[in-house]
Amino acid sequence: HLAQEGVSIFCWHGPAAAVSPRRAASPAPGLQPAQLVRTAAAMAVTEISSVRCFEGALKRYEHLSPALGGCRMKFAVYTPDAAAAKDLPAVYWLSGLTCTDENFSQKAGAFETACQLQLILVLPDTSPRGDDVPDEDPKTYDFGAGAGFYLNATTDKYKKHFNMYDYVTKELPGLLADGFRIDTAKVGIMGHSMGGHGALTIGLKEPETYKSVSAFSPIVNPMEVPWGQKAFPLYLGSDKESWKAYDAVELIKTYNGPPRRLLVDQGTSDNFLTEQLKPENLKKACAAKGIMLTLRMREGFDHSYYFISTYVKDHLHYHASQLTGHLSWCPDTASAAPEPTVYSPPARVSAGETAGKEIECLAAVAFAAKQPLSLVKVKVGPPQKGEVRIKHVAVALCHTDAYTLDGHDPEGLFPCILGHEASGIVESVGEGVTEFLPGDHVIPCYQAYCGDCKFCQRPNINLCTSVRAYTGKGVMAGDGKPRFTYEGKPIYHFMGTSSFSEYGVVHKQSIAKVRTDAPLDKVCLLGCGISTGWGAVWNTAKVERGATAAVFGMGAVGLSVIEGLVKAGASKIIAVDLLPEKLEKAKQWGATDVICPKELEEGKTATSEIVRMTEFGVDYSFDCTGSVGVMRSALECSARGWGVSVVIGVAAAGQEISTRPFQLVTGRTWKGTAFGGWKSKPQVPMLVDLYMDGQLKIDEYITHKMKFSQINEAFDLLHQGKCLRCVLSFE
Repeated sequence: HLAQEGVSIFCWHGPAAAVSPRRAASPAPGLQPAQLVRTAAAMAVTEISSVRCFEGALKRYEHLSPALGGCRMKFAVYTPDAAAAKDLPAVYWLSGLTCTDENFSQKAGAFETACQLQLILVLPDTSPRGDDVPDEDPKTYDFGAGAGFYLNATTDKYKKHFNMYDYVTKELPGLLADGFRIDTAKVGIMGHSMGGHGALTIGLKEPETYKSVSAFSPIVNPMEVPWGQKAFPLYLGSDKESWKAYDAVELIKTYNGPPRRLLVDQGTSDNFLTEQLKPENLKKACAAKGIMLTLRMREGFDHSYYFISTYVKDHLHYHASQLTGHLSWCPDTASAAPEPTVYSPPARVSAGETAGKEIECLAAVAFAAKQPLSLVKVKVGPPQKGEVRIKHVAVALCHTDAYTLDGHDPEGLFPCILGHEASGIVESVGEGVTEFLPGDHVIPCYQAYCGDCKFCQRPNINLCTSVRAYTGKGVMAGDGKPRFTYEGKPIYHFMGTSSFSEYGVVHKQSIAKVRTDAPLDKVCLLGCGISTGWGAVWNTAKVERGATAAVFGMGAVGLSVIEGLVKAGASKIIAVDLLPEKLEKAKQWGATDVICPKELEEGKTATSEIVRMTEFGVDYSFDCTGSVGVMRSALECSARGWGVSVVIGVAAAGQEISTRPFQLVTGRTWKGTAFGGWKSKPQVPMLVDLYMDGQLKIDEYITHKMKFSQINEAFDLLHQGKCLRCVLSFE
């Protein structure tokens, strides 16, 4: 049909990162060079306006669209200034019925957050435009111009112009391939109402291209609502099977792509909620298929941009987290991964013959402080109300375990079973536990999450109180007793996890359910150390781009702090350690400068050297050593007026920190972090997702792998400073 208009087409197939004519090394088969020139002219982009907005610019463009029958189309792009130096992730926004590219720009209030997160926003129109674009008579708001439904029409009347699916997923990305600093491997999509429908369907059909998907008030099941039942026959014909390709609920039923996490916000006072939107259909489909959905019903909100502007910043944080690996988003409440196929096993594992019975298994028991662990057979009782019994698969050693074993922990109880960086599979569950089932893959979390207490309800706080009074005493909340016994005598729990045992019992608040394709001998590390380092940077300090930082102690936690700083965009990262070989490792992780205090000239300290290197001190400092002297050094090397120092390392019992009050009077902030501020049940699974997507390191921290029976040898390596993380296997 374009040939009839005298327009040549440059054809491509594949994902959204389409090849633009200017990038083509040679003509496509059957396409002559002269035609390429004509194609480039046909798709030439003209800038029609530009406005400065925060540290970036919003520009509108116009071009002739072959995909839409030669229509002259407009779109807008918001680009942070940071794109001058490097390609940035991008998020496409698809607007709803009657809208143009300008509605979001003028009403959503998204640009400040997009600038802060360094996200490019791409804002296309909602339909083809022009006098020759067909429509129905009489014209209505929910069909035709302003109502393209992000599909490719197949009926004779509309197939020439109404191809918004191809426009959004192929033609527009092709236009943006040159001159727009978009990282095409990091693209997300979101939208509202009809645009929410478009975002969901495109994200489900093109999961390798659109790595993050969210929506406001989406039309989730258009085949079953008046808007879709009006538009689909006119665009697609009477065959309802063809409609399923543009229905999110139907696409979910047949989805077989990579694990998908969806975010949807819906107002409860939306006039279209019951008749047109039906979010309950999406919830049901996701639960049946095993797709993680965060559906938040927002009390009192309607269908307008007042609603969108209230939560768009949260959506952008969600997209940035998915696209960059810098996790800065958390669901309001924890929801276990649903069953059965994508995140959970294809077939549920029934509770075995051990359910409800004691299990005898191998454990490494700490009978007393400062003694090697004893490998003995212990008995593990069945889970009681609100408890889960786990068969551990892998466990890593952490300095906190050694700290307690060496007698430095004021809460240390003996005899006990240590261990808190582990992974496993649910063996059985106690009364009242519905969110976990036998066969689920889980990570025990010493920092519990109930979702209901004062601390869980507070944003950015993870100090759940639901079971803390019991885990600190080494017992279970149900009856105030341990589940471990040896020769008829109780063995205390440790940190609510006790992972140095083939089987263990934990509170339901103290485990996170993770996807089954994640390697359990790797993701066990997310139960403590490296998660803590990332979170100290992103959640506790909230390091911004361009900041300077110093990190004391180059163990696994210190290195993960450096990894977090690199992702946060720190401009200067100073690593401090006594061992030169560890400083070399720090350079590999991204440290820009290193200091070995014992190699400094007499009279100089790490603190004075850092102040010299940065004029007044660093913006942020982190102690990862547990030494109160180093904690003071970390504080005093931070900048007066605004410096923030974060204590991560755990000091020995009875130790106190000190500094001159003047250090705080002059504006420094001293703070600490527990588990990096992560809300365990909702956010640990997201960290697993980011690792599986290649956004976060885990493998690089594992320097040794040994059998569980070699646990005392592994502790020797830890004390000698010869390993970052040693993973012990129970198999």
